[in-house]
Amino acid sequence: MTTPVPPILKELHRLRRHLRDLQNEIDLGPRVMKVQQQKLASEEQTHKDAYETLKRLKIKQKEDEVSLKETERRLLKLRADMNMAGSKKEYDAKQAEIDHATVRKGELEDAILAAMTEIEERTARLPEVDKRWADAQKEFEQYKADARERLDRLVADQKASQAALVETEAKLPADVKPQYDRLVKSYGPEGLAGVVGRSCQHCRMSITEQQKTHLIGGEFVTCSQCGRGLYIAEGSS
Repeated sequence: MTTPVPPILKELHRLRRHLRDLQNEIDLGPRVMKVQQQKLASEEQTHKDAYETLKRLKIKQKEDEVSLKETERRLLKLRADMNMAGSKKEYDAKQAEIDHATVRKGELEDAILAAMTEIEERTARLPEVDKRWADAQKEFEQYKADARERLDRLVADQKASQAALVETEAKLPADVKPQYDRLVKSYGPEGLAGVVGRSCQHCRMSITEQQKTHLIGGEFVTCSQCGRGLYIAEGSS
């Protein structure tokens, strides 16, 4: 008895599409991993920036405090020198210097106060910053574990499906196998197509009644329009 070809093609179509989808998922893995690594790197930089910013603020505050003390000492000296001014011109010059130093002293005091406030606020947020970084690392490690498990599952499915493909292809009649090979070499999984009613599901064109009869009879039939190897799909009558 002649082996019915269309049911074999139907299973081969399913297996080849499944293998294609599996490979696409496997190939997607490294790209998704790279995105996750970039996300982790961004969180690491945010954590680092929080501490670096706090460090810079403290350094700037210390520098401003030193400048403030120098300005205060200069003001004392200028006031003392002004009392010893020998002329109005010299007196006015010292007064101008005092005014300038007084403005500078106020600016430094404001800057120091603002820095102290910001340092206090940023220091209070550090536990939250640390937690976010710790959570990001934990989530990345969990993602890596899940990705490894998923990859193992996909590869196992791929191996089993590949073995099933070889086993199913071996069922094809010798005179059909070369034609099948040419189709899948040219079009991949889409070298095969189901027929619903009398419509080829690849090109959506109708096949003849005679072709449909040959399909039902188990013969190898190709679509007259797109050349795909055909089989009866579910729901076809």
